[in-house]
Amino acid sequence: MNNRQITTLWSQIIVEELIRQGAGFFCISPGSRSTPLTIAIARNPKARWKMFADERSAAFFALGYGRATALPAVLVCTSGTAVANYFPAIVEASTDFQPMLVLSADRPFELLECGANQTIRQENIFGGYTRWQMQLPAPSKEIPLKSLLSTLAYAVAKTLGSSAGPVHLNQPFREPFEPSSPDLNDPWLSPIQEWLEHSRPFSSAIVPEKVPDASTIAMLRKLLAAAERPMIIAGSMTSRADALAVNELAKELNIPLYADFSSGLRMVASADPWQLLLQSPEVRTSLQCDLVLHFGGNVIAKHPSSALQEWQPEHYIVIKPQPARFSPDHNVTCRIEASIALTAAQLKGSRATQPKPDSNSVEHFFRRASEEIQTKLLPDKPVTDISAARLVSELVTRQQVLFVSNSMPVRDMDNYANSSHASGIPTAINRGASGIDGIISTAAGFSTGHLRPATLMIGDIAFLHDLNALSLLGTLPLPMQIIVLNNNGGAIFSFLPVAECHDVFETHFATPQNYSIHSAAETFGLDYAAPQTNREFSEVYRTACSSNRSIIIEVYSNRAENVIQHRTLRERIMTLAKEYLCR
Repeated sequence: MNNRQITTLWSQIIVEELIRQGAGFFCISPGSRSTPLTIAIARNPKARWKMFADERSAAFFALGYGRATALPAVLVCTSGTAVANYFPAIVEASTDFQPMLVLSADRPFELLECGANQTIRQENIFGGYTRWQMQLPAPSKEIPLKSLLSTLAYAVAKTLGSSAGPVHLNQPFREPFEPSSPDLNDPWLSPIQEWLEHSRPFSSAIVPEKVPDASTIAMLRKLLAAAERPMIIAGSMTSRADALAVNELAKELNIPLYADFSSGLRMVASADPWQLLLQSPEVRTSLQCDLVLHFGGNVIAKHPSSALQEWQPEHYIVIKPQPARFSPDHNVTCRIEASIALTAAQLKGSRATQPKPDSNSVEHFFRRASEEIQTKLLPDKPVTDISAARLVSELVTRQQVLFVSNSMPVRDMDNYANSSHASGIPTAINRGASGIDGIISTAAGFSTGHLRPATLMIGDIAFLHDLNALSLLGTLPLPMQIIVLNNNGGAIFSFLPVAECHDVFETHFATPQNYSIHSAAETFGLDYAAPQTNREFSEVYRTACSSNRSIIIEVYSNRAENVIQHRTLRERIMTLAKEYLCR
């Protein structure tokens, strides 16, 4: 076979084995060097694919797809800076244990570092942020095809392993790139004849859940039985089954559960908003928990961290399946690397059923706090960041998914969401590295992976950061409702001490951007609305949720007023917390 035939067959084998391994969704960006891979994908009837003009958006879409499906989307790009645009999403996938596979085309050896156009050092470009990376050889009959199949199988296994994350395969190609029908009777194919004749993957990897050993479970059960004031923290988790298992454990043992939004439990009806109560230093002092079981990873608010530093519990135990270190304040007393769901299940029945500490007072506080938040939802009041978050949490349907941007939107949802759904709905944030880049693209991938319409809550700066991703919305199988909280700048900085530096705050931190969100919607052919009151917002959002068209809903607010609204509500809730202490 000539080089064109060899390259065609090589690319077909790559695509086919990835599909067989479960990595059958491809995010393709157009380019010349990646032509063999793109054509192999386009001509494989089993492949599912989506085209992206922007590699950066493609990578965040793949991230969202992986969050939804727990399977890696395959990113395909040409050589040069194209692959470098994947880096921010690679970082997020790595730090939040999400599967992703990069298949980058590259120049061959003889074109590296000799001034050849569109050529950079692509091998190991992502450094320590990949779970595995491999420089593949240029297609050649000198390479046994079994070794190619084995490499592909291992790559998918690594991205899906116990510490899921990105994998990078860098594939050099020599010209010409145009396909040519290969000779399937060539002796080169004889060793993989069985693979060619069947539809099975070349090899499989079995990664069983990490079962906690009996001594570990016995230790935890003993500690739970002896604890006077235990608490469970549900941090970020990648598995809904894990999250629900933790919720069941907390209910069965009647232990307070701090359900962070990143856990997926914040909008489950049985999860009380301990975010509100732990804001009070007096309440944290009164609780003085002696045992804290922390399932998963990071939490959004600082209050749990403050509480732990004040309590100094004898036992602060973190349980998560990944081996990555988690102890931001260096106060974890025991780290257990095990399945969250299996551990939670084996801890049931470990202590006699008893009421939560001051359970009547706690329930009274949560009820009163909810009533206080509801006052912000009066129909004729202006819609605000706070009321928008609350209304979305109440009106989003079980047929949808909810994605929330970092910065203020996720904090408002974490604090003020109404836990009204019996089993919750799929929710997600990019909390691995907590960036505001690629949010629209990630939400689009999350929606596509779940095959459900998505609601996205996002700030104006994050919206601008991923503006070109609006081009995706017209090509998605299901609509998105994008709620842009527009306070003309970075609102979160207004809550920080730097806000007092009046000479530099507005120009160097708040950075107002006077662009038209309405014009952006028109540019990309999207519906648009700008409700003024809570009633109008509710009506617009309800209608949008039943429509098959994507829409941008702009909620405009003043940054200074936004700070006052948040601080006023917080002060009122702190007053309720003091009343709780007096009961």
